[in-house]
Amino acid sequence: MKNSEKAARTRANLVLAAAHHFDRYGYVATVLNSVCAEAGVTLGALTFHFRCKAELASAVVDEGLGELQRILRACPDTDRPLHDLSALLLQATTALRNNVLTRAATRLTEEGHGDSHWPGTWHAEVLRLLERASVIGELAEDVRPTTAVCLITHAVEGATREARNAGVGDVSTAPDFAEIWRAVLGGLAAGMR
Repeated sequence: MKNSEKAARTRANLVLAAAHHFDRYGYVATVLNSVCAEAGVTLGALTFHFRCKAELASAVVDEGLGELQRILRACPDTDRPLHDLSALLLQATTALRNNVLTRAATRLTEEGHGDSHWPGTWHAEVLRLLERASVIGELAEDVRPTTAVCLITHAVEGATREARNAGVGDVSTAPDFAEIWRAVLGGLAAGMR
């Protein structure tokens, strides 16, 4: 194996190990020696790739948010905004549930580590879809789009927290997000109450 391939694999292992720790413990409580132990490398190998914990966190944010940004760019844009919103939310929550890099990136961003405009971009797109739904009568008349954004944000954060707290091999007894979303959508959509 070439040195460049070995270095790339070491870097990828470090980023993944760091994602596990940042996701579970947050930035402050993550210990670099523990990250190294999980990645199977020395602290020297870590500092070869990342000068400090902040650089490692930034790499996790960049890689983890990349998946969410791809989902956002691929979001359908039809004449049915609640359908488009449903597709966006189900894909995003699936990524958050299944991808530790994505979960860690959102946690680091929430904690103020990593330079990302993701939360604002996400909220703006959800609000845009809800406002379109309101204009064309898909949203119930007594539901304000800004209120619905708050509700959706709490639901997604709850699903993310549940995924974060699930232990390895645990089978969740909570309903999956699709079931939760159907219940939320029933309260938001015109004609579904």
